[in-house]
Amino acid sequence: MARRSTDFREEDKIKVLLWCARHCCLCEKAVGVGIEVAHLDPKRSDLDNAIPLCFDCHAAVGHYNAKHARRRKYSIPELKARRDQVYEHHTRHLVSPVRYRVFQEGTELPTVRFSLHNLGDTYPVRARVVISLSQGDRSGCPQTAGHYDGRLLWNLNPRSAVVGHFDVPESVLQNGTDWLKARVDLTVIDLYDREHTLLPGGYVYTLQPGEEWYFEPAEEIFGPPSAGR
Repeated sequence: MARRSTDFREEDKIKVLLWCARHCCLCEKAVGVGIEVAHLDPKRSDLDNAIPLCFDCHAAVGHYNAKHARRRKYSIPELKARRDQVYEHHTRHLVSPVRYRVFQEGTELPTVRFSLHNLGDTYPVRARVVISLSQGDRSGCPQTAGHYDGRLLWNLNPRSAVVGHFDVPESVLQNGTDWLKARVDLTVIDLYDREHTLLPGGYVYTLQPGEEWYFEPAEEIFGPPSAGR
């Protein structure tokens, strides 16, 4: 039988069932075979539109009487948030702790070094790294073959480390006293292909001889990701 345009792909069904460990993504009961991969929007069949539900919750999500003042319909944003909460609960043990660093040791601008470590002993992970650079009113991304703009994934086996480097583009780096800033957006991808997005971190370099990049945790200091990446 041919797959309808609104049917989920079989590989996507397997992913979401693994992510929730066959628990309903509303009531979170372990329901085994009594689970359905439901649509949030009946017209879409992409992975983000899927939500695994038990039979009772699937019926409750679809049932709503607008004339009953004491009822509140499940909204799609609420269902997505609840679903992602259940996914996270059942996959977070697969995410190894990782550590990254922006540093200057042994190099001079415009070259900057970057390291990424899988500190766990059990699970390999993949990582998507996006680095955004700014100095004064100029901003941009490293000019590389995809390692620092999210196009390529980094493979990290347990207890492995990767050390690389990138160059600050001429369109960003300028003479003067404005500090050079780097924002790091890191997404860790587990064995079941679920993405876990970490909070962004930032580094600041004062451009003074002998100085080193220092970590800056305040997001408003290092700003949003560069546009156009």
